[in-house]
Amino acid sequence: MRIAEGMLLMRILFSTLLALGIAYYGYNSRSLTFSGAVLGFLVGGITFFCGGSAYGIILIAFFLSSSRISKYKFKTKVKRLRHLPLKKGGSRDWSHVLSSSIIACAISVYHYVLFGVHRPLILGSSQPLRTALLSAYIGHYASCTGDHWASEIGALEKAMPFLITKCRRVPRGTNGAISVTGTTASIAGGAFIGAVYYFMSAPEQQIQNEGVGKNMMQWPVIILGATCGFAGSMVDSMLGSILQYSGWSPSRQAVVQKPEADVKHICGVDLLSNNQVNFFASLIISIVTGLLGPAFFDSFKI
Repeated sequence: MRIAEGMLLMRILFSTLLALGIAYYGYNSRSLTFSGAVLGFLVGGITFFCGGSAYGIILIAFFLSSSRISKYKFKTKVKRLRHLPLKKGGSRDWSHVLSSSIIACAISVYHYVLFGVHRPLILGSSQPLRTALLSAYIGHYASCTGDHWASEIGALEKAMPFLITKCRRVPRGTNGAISVTGTTASIAGGAFIGAVYYFMSAPEQQIQNEGVGKNMMQWPVIILGATCGFAGSMVDSMLGSILQYSGWSPSRQAVVQKPEADVKHICGVDLLSNNQVNFFASLIISIVTGLLGPAFFDSFKI
């Protein structure tokens, strides 16, 4: 009993210190505002405690890669996207942290309640609920990473993007606009999350060479990640083009997010914010990936 209590206290302490370190890094590097760092600490601590190393490393991979991508050629993006409320260094506040992590955090808590701390192994339909939850978690962060990479890297493309619903060129920063560079980045971002989990699960798969996990192929998680990165970006763009307002302001020579007297409407209605669109897009991908995950991995069984 004392050993179990000691292990629990160690996990609480480790999760708290790791989350605190990540939040401090985010705030100190100006990747997060103070409110973003506070919420990031809470989300990180819960995820590290409930999800264990596998869930936690995916969260860290999403945060660190997105932070670096946001800072990449930041001044160039500011010039091209003058209408966006970009904070210094691309800092993200609590609303962005909430929209991009609350679903995954809830999945990690639900998994812990049902099964305890997660072991980094995909088991397929032999344990369908575990596989569904893990697939939903990976799909969520692959979607968020893919969409974030697409937005940040796509903004650097010299050619004007296309509006996803009408396939016509629109000004940079239009909600629902896509580009070849951005779409490629979304696939790469999702594949990156899948690869992180693959390399995380490899040692565990070597150990568990007997029993239920013996014949399960793990590399398809990279395909899953790439697919979710692409799909998440497309769903986000589709929702943005319909449920977010975009208009062209001649006086400012920039795209604006709210209807005004001299603004020419480009697409969408003023219903959802960018963070709300991100939330619903990742929710859709998480649900679909969770439902299809067990069958997907079973199709690669040997």
